[in-house]
Amino acid sequence: MIKTLPFLLIISLMIGCAGYKFQEVVEPLEKGQPDNAYTYLQKHAPKNPDIPYQFELGLVAHYANHFAESNAALDLGGDIAEDRYTKSVSKELGSLVTSDKLRPYSATQYERLVSHYYRALNYVYLNQLDGALVESRRATALINYFKGEDEKYDFFGTGFLAYLSGMFFEASGEWNDALISYKQAAEYYQNAAEKTGVVMPPDIGNALVRLTRRLGFTDEFEHYQNQYGKPTEHRENYGELILFYESGYVPPKGQETLMFPILKKDDVEDEKFVPTLIGREGMVEGIDFEDVELEYLLRVAIPTIGSQRPRFVGIEVTVEKQKPASGVLVEDVENIAIETFNAERPIILLRTLVRAVGKYLLTRQAKKQNEALGLLTNLAGVLTEQADTRSWQMLPNQIFMVRMPLPAGTHTLNLSFLDANGQVLQREPNGPEVEIRPNRITFWNHRTYK
Repeated sequence: MIKTLPFLLIISLMIGCAGYKFQEVVEPLEKGQPDNAYTYLQKHAPKNPDIPYQFELGLVAHYANHFAESNAALDLGGDIAEDRYTKSVSKELGSLVTSDKLRPYSATQYERLVSHYYRALNYVYLNQLDGALVESRRATALINYFKGEDEKYDFFGTGFLAYLSGMFFEASGEWNDALISYKQAAEYYQNAAEKTGVVMPPDIGNALVRLTRRLGFTDEFEHYQNQYGKPTEHRENYGELILFYESGYVPPKGQETLMFPILKKDDVEDEKFVPTLIGREGMVEGIDFEDVELEYLLRVAIPTIGSQRPRFVGIEVTVEKQKPASGVLVEDVENIAIETFNAERPIILLRTLVRAVGKYLLTRQAKKQNEALGLLTNLAGVLTEQADTRSWQMLPNQIFMVRMPLPAGTHTLNLSFLDANGQVLQREPNGPEVEIRPNRITFWNHRTYK
């Protein structure tokens, strides 16, 4: 293995190569030019399809109204993620020697789930509601798989997907499936609320009352009506608008580099080894610094993540003389991303420490054979030490939902974007136009980046 380590220099260059730059994607999006962002991503595609590029491409294609192309990219990303769920032992071992970036990226559970949200919307915009129902069932199957794999499953993102499925089933007139999905949504939101900070949206309770009455489930109807109140009466020649408002970006992962000195007196082959200057309790005690002889400066890189809330954290929609409707938070992607990272952090730190000490041991062995080889191995170890910061960066920070009845016809939406105190920061008086049909649900999503 020592003789092959110089080739890690080549690997380090490969690790550092990026097919596209995130900033080159977001700039045209923020200027209202999603087609330019889509074209840029197409021109900078990696040689081999990979995650998260496929998810980024699919999301940008969605905003550029290339819905079929969006689904193709998201489907491919989902297929890769599913294939990689089973760990690749060879690349796992390689990451212990070089970098976590060599580990196959299989996407987080919440990333895989939220991809079904965009895939379903793509089908809606293509006037293929049956396709949206297929995505709903696929999302349900994925949730059930995650639940079956882990007794302590955190349910991140599942409430929103179940809620979304209920709406699609209701829009297609599949009342039983809609009721089942709304029940699951209520359960999943409650299971995850403590960590995600997202309470069950009140509309789910209204849906449970509405559908149990429609289906004639008398006992359940009375139970839910006592719990959530009387259902809203349907108005003649009215339809319904469901608008999803996506705000900001999910916080990206960063990198923190730490330096740990290894002294000549340290026994690094001891399985309980901790660098002397750090100490087993994190304190420096009883060290005569004049006698310290530095053997090796161990460098490690670990991923980090922090809050990055956008300015707009709410929405209000008005349509002509209708009563204004406020958005309800249905998905907090930032909280989910941070909680997911925190859960993974201990194993990341352990893997990082094992890799760093392993690089030192290999360097020391290389020096015994040849001083130049030892120096080259040392350099390779330094260059390949990079934190794994891969993620689906284009995801929104939060998703809000507005559900409001509207008279049949074409309406212009007037959008007001709110700050954390509910104050209007910006208005979009001539927003998108939507067509409302009697007794039908119209879906729409809107994105801001601030």
